[in-house]
Amino acid sequence: MFLRTSSYSALVALLLFTSTGLTQTRPEIIRSIQELMLERYIHLDLAEQVNARLDQLLQDGYFEAYTTPEELADALTREMRKITRDNHLGVLAPQLPASEPNEENPDPLRRLTRYLPSMVNGYQYFGENVGYFDMRYFGGGPANLGQLDETMQKLRKADAVIIDLRYSLGGSPATVQYLCSYFFEEARLLSSIYSRHNDQTTELHTVPVNGTKRPDVPVFILVSDRSFSAAEDFPYTMQAPGRATIVGEVTRGGAHPTANHNLPGGFRARIPFALSINPVTQSNWEGVGVIPDVEVPEEEALEKAKVLAAAAASDYRERMFAPLLQALDGVSGSDVAKETPGIFPDLRQLVDRQILEERDINRLGYNYYLDGKLHAALLIFKSNTLLFPQSANTFDSYAEILADTGHSDLALKNYKKAVALAKAQNHPNLEAFEQNLAALEQR
Repeated sequence: MFLRTSSYSALVALLLFTSTGLTQTRPEIIRSIQELMLERYIHLDLAEQVNARLDQLLQDGYFEAYTTPEELADALTREMRKITRDNHLGVLAPQLPASEPNEENPDPLRRLTRYLPSMVNGYQYFGENVGYFDMRYFGGGPANLGQLDETMQKLRKADAVIIDLRYSLGGSPATVQYLCSYFFEEARLLSSIYSRHNDQTTELHTVPVNGTKRPDVPVFILVSDRSFSAAEDFPYTMQAPGRATIVGEVTRGGAHPTANHNLPGGFRARIPFALSINPVTQSNWEGVGVIPDVEVPEEEALEKAKVLAAAAASDYRERMFAPLLQALDGVSGSDVAKETPGIFPDLRQLVDRQILEERDINRLGYNYYLDGKLHAALLIFKSNTLLFPQSANTFDSYAEILADTGHSDLALKNYKKAVALAKAQNHPNLEAFEQNLAALEQR
């Protein structure tokens, strides 16, 4: 029913031009555009200049040469942009919906969200643990935000992130706001949007995300001369406070939020009604584009970013683990008796940020043990039991090192704890834990 109604309305609009002709409708379209420009367009002075230009062209009969709706819409758009330099501003001709390949038996699933092009066009890891994803547009709504959550979860262990916007043509400011929020820990103002027609300013702050924030990870954003609107908003917002490095070409330069308005004859006008204001630059990218930090042709942008990101990832790893490694280097025998090891806060921070997991800490402990750094190893395993107190494996591993270093009584206590947890959880390694406990009891 929806398709038939839409098709009928568009068909009526097109038939209008065969029955009455563009000659009668053309002045009505232009007058409607002029009213919208005065009422809605973000820059009143430019709106007045556009209207004066349209008046002159109409008087000169300039638009009479354009005899199809598409030609007229293109001509109007071109003349308006000559004055405003605003790539969001324009006129759209009436169009029929695209015909179905089988009109009598259309596919009822064709417009389900799951079958639409994906906003995130895949992700991967490159060398040096550099994560990458290709974002084709900034779609609104829970489903698209969920795609971002899923992608950020997949890349949560990346030591640098590359976000590819070279083929992105824009979308929702709310999705820009959400993705930016992943990369800032503190609450902060990202941008403001001022609307002239109601003289109001809307502030966009960071928002809670359904995932782990990455406030310190190095970020590189790829752009091209096609990147537009929201695909400029995100790199500009990240670049201004120095949160990301932009690589590629100068973008198209469209910073004005836009709304569609109906015109006579089925035409529509796209009128930018607001402007973005960055709190750092007190400006935006309208007409000038986002200027890359590293300007290279778009086809070279990814390889260039991979080199830069690899170096940044190495520095990030060094900074990220430096406090823990320094604390471990300073471990002495007396630290082993402490109820809470001095390295515990550093490990907990890494766990909270999802940089380390239980098994990672276990491996770290065994690495120190195999290197002969017994006191440091004991503190790592003990911290793991405090961080993951419901894990039978942490207590079993801690008990093993205690037994090997002559702390038999404490080892026995921790083996028993491992077995008790394993029984309560029906753990698949229960038998192995019981064997370890029995072996110590038989010594």
